[in-house]
Amino acid sequence: MYKMSVSKILFLFNIWSIVLFSSCQSSKKEDDKNTIIPNTVLYENFIEIKNVGVNYKIPSPMEMFIFFKKIDSPFLYNKIHKANKYSEYMSVKAKAINFGIYTADLAYCSVFEDVQKTIEYFDVSRKLASSLGLDDGYGEKIANRINKNITNVDSLMDISADSYYSTKQFLEEQGYEYLLGLMLVGGWVEGLYLAIESVDGIDMSNPIVERIADQQVLLDNLLGYLHNNVNNKLILDVIKDLEPIQEEFDMLYFNDEETIITKKQFVDISNAVQSLRNKYID
Repeated sequence: MYKMSVSKILFLFNIWSIVLFSSCQSSKKEDDKNTIIPNTVLYENFIEIKNVGVNYKIPSPMEMFIFFKKIDSPFLYNKIHKANKYSEYMSVKAKAINFGIYTADLAYCSVFEDVQKTIEYFDVSRKLASSLGLDDGYGEKIANRINKNITNVDSLMDISADSYYSTKQFLEEQGYEYLLGLMLVGGWVEGLYLAIESVDGIDMSNPIVERIADQQVLLDNLLGYLHNNVNNKLILDVIKDLEPIQEEFDMLYFNDEETIITKKQFVDISNAVQSLRNKYID
């Protein structure tokens, strides 16, 4: 039933989350109840993307979702993108960005072991991939591995690493780097949105808040990758789309060395992310 280029569908499992660096500067310290104190967050399963001589070291996005589950964060099935909207996206930009969004949701569902939704979002991602012309050039080997391991998170992570390299090579050979950029943006926005929604009542003691603050440098790196493809109008458009979020994240640079993020900064970032996600899925 699911014989398709799954290597293209699952590659985003490995590319919307860029490696964490600490980068705080001096500023007035906020009230402790509205701050998060820094702590080292370790990522594994790194994959490198080389673009115009620059290596981007990227951990699997599944790690964030696995972290959610590890701390008993609830599965927010009512927050993921509606599967039945995929057919409404007509432009290349909308299809590619929402492909990224749906594959992030697919990863999220698989980590929380919701088999029905995993299959549903796998099918939606397959259809969007096909509409983008990304369903040629791959055999059935990886598809069979997916079918056999659809509920095995560890196996899916291994398979996604293999499928990423095939997808990246295909996109580069066909001159489709701009599609990769659009998909990256969609997946990153959806992952960050789900992280924000997982913080119930703006609870600054929730460890997910620190993971959200980590996205500050992730976004800087993502924009760096996009700027290497500025000859494409669609990439220029998404760079502009991300500017309001970048402006809010930039405020974190003015925190002192003991403060990663304040409550106000969290709210401002959340509002900017929600606004962009609404733009992309509507």
